[in-house]
Amino acid sequence: MAATAPARFTSADRLRIARAERRRIRTTLEGLEPGQWSAPSLCAGWTVRDVAAHVAANARTGMARFLVSMAAHRFDHDAYNRTSAAAWGRRGERALLEALDTDRAMLAFRVAPALLLVDHVVHHQDIRRPLGLGAEFPEEHLAAALEAVTTAGPFAQDARRAQGRRVVATDIDWSHGEGPEEMRGTAEGLLLTLTGRDAPDVERPEAQ
Repeated sequence: MAATAPARFTSADRLRIARAERRRIRTTLEGLEPGQWSAPSLCAGWTVRDVAAHVAANARTGMARFLVSMAAHRFDHDAYNRTSAAAWGRRGERALLEALDTDRAMLAFRVAPALLLVDHVVHHQDIRRPLGLGAEFPEEHLAAALEAVTTAGPFAQDARRAQGRRVVATDIDWSHGEGPEEMRGTAEGLLLTLTGRDAPDVERPEAQ
């Protein structure tokens, strides 16, 4: 078994990239037609507006309010996300765009910036793919998100999808793991697959 490669991205890198990706999400949302906000996203059960509202909530909610809200939801993170996204979505599209015009990050994300990084990159995909807006992401953003998903503790469940396999990006210089089987695809498609989305441009051993 090969030794684990050293991390390419520091915590500071991850926070910087997460903030840059938030700005890219805002740019995408600014260009949407009114009807596109109500289109289904790749995030099951959520519209594009719901995803945008979730990202806005993460941008503007402080640590104290987050903890109080989590306690009110019995620390069920999915339930909290649904409630906060619904509340922010009711504020309207202009308010969501304004909420994303910030570099703020609550303490939890500053301590564990991989969470914010992956959240932003994956949710940007959740918006763009169903709307046919393309899958163009900066290579650094994809490589950092893939590294986080396959190595950072909070993503252990996602990382299991790569367990026992070599995962290889075909469009950027990134690979992970060892094993007799390979999972190959674009970096953007691999990130979707590892986070439980369907990416038909990824070759998986079970499909061969």
